[in-house]
Amino acid sequence: MSCSGTTKRSFGSRSTKTTTAEDGGKDLSMRAPRCSRCSAGLRRGLVTAWLVAAATAAAGAMQPAGAGQLPPGLLERAEQGDPIAQNDVGSRYYAGRGVERDDAEAARWIQLAADQGFAPAQYNLGLLYFRNRGVPGNDAEAARWYRAAAEQGYAPAQAGLGYLYTYGAGVEEDHVRAYLWLELAWRGADSDFTRTLYAGQREALADLMTDEDVRESRRLADAWQPAASR
Repeated sequence: MSCSGTTKRSFGSRSTKTTTAEDGGKDLSMRAPRCSRCSAGLRRGLVTAWLVAAATAAAGAMQPAGAGQLPPGLLERAEQGDPIAQNDVGSRYYAGRGVERDDAEAARWIQLAADQGFAPAQYNLGLLYFRNRGVPGNDAEAARWYRAAAEQGYAPAQAGLGYLYTYGAGVEEDHVRAYLWLELAWRGADSDFTRTLYAGQREALADLMTDEDVRESRRLADAWQPAASR
């Protein structure tokens, strides 16, 4: 079964516009197919691929495996309750860096750091829930932890939450909110690479939105403040 096109739409009472692959070669990776039989699997694959790519690029996120041992004193600091160390230990268990890979241990240490409000750990925990790694897969729980980090102004989580809103993974699909979070992530990006990554997703999403909706998203971004500042 093929998907012949996607719907450019807004929310509430705003207008809709139908677009197809013949519309000029726009980036179709952001266009969620609407056919009932293929949409769920394809959408989830797209979300997973983007979240993993974003996590790889994110400072403080879980890094690829490599040889070596745990840095001296790291485990001790984690056991004493240091959330930065706890997140680091968990990330190393996730990737198998310096320790044998163990998803359950990764989740345990990252959860400890996330419970203390450490945004990178909250972000990592959201990824674990989305990927069913060390914790039962739960898209709504993934979105909750992404939001907790995003509300602190953590750009990788803002981008991840934006992508969840793009496809309705763990949250109701909402392109206005998706653009809002991707815009905030772009503004807060800490490297040219991540800024380019977020901008690409944001602009591809804009192709699915009305100009009015894009303006509304930017207005919301201008008014947004981190949770601690409210």
